[in-house]
Amino acid sequence: MKGIAFTIVTALTAVPVLAQTASPPAAPASTGLNDKMINNPLAPWNVYGPNQTSKVLDRDGPKNYPATRVTVSAKGANAWDAGSTMPIPKPIAARDVIFIAVYLRAPNAKDGETVAMPFLGLTGSTPPYTNVASDRAAITNQWAQYYAVGTAGQAFPAGGTQATVHLAGDKHVIDIGPIRVFDLGPGADTSRLPRNQ
Repeated sequence: MKGIAFTIVTALTAVPVLAQTASPPAAPASTGLNDKMINNPLAPWNVYGPNQTSKVLDRDGPKNYPATRVTVSAKGANAWDAGSTMPIPKPIAARDVIFIAVYLRAPNAKDGETVAMPFLGLTGSTPPYTNVASDRAAITNQWAQYYAVGTAGQAFPAGGTQATVHLAGDKHVIDIGPIRVFDLGPGADTSRLPRNQ
């Protein structure tokens, strides 16, 4: 596990993947790291909830890849009232360590300003939406990767989880880019994984 943080960040930076696209490039070749990825990086984000609109940015994502822009017109009673999800097609075993890296930006934020993201991570895909891995982040007007890590407290079947970003914490515009979700297996050392600042 030593050095895995560098490997993950390097792979994510060197080989960006698509959140949405009409005609995607070929998927990256299989490597040890890619073998741990459990989401389809070419799957689209599903945006939900009231007081929001969304559109695909064809080439405005990180490294000119597509992204999804979500405009939230009113703060929700709960941060999860509006959000974006992506189904995870593979199963997760109990006690597996899950690591998530997602590109986000707040394009209307001023230089030096941050916008609070109260929740990004992985949950069950049906009520009670059991938390598997989560964190909060303060995002800027520049594309950057933000992370979440956690350990599955139970087993989930294929399609039983979803990557999630809660967006109703405030009135704002948020761009969501590529995401990768890794299942690092049981007992993986998380001490060297990157964390949100």
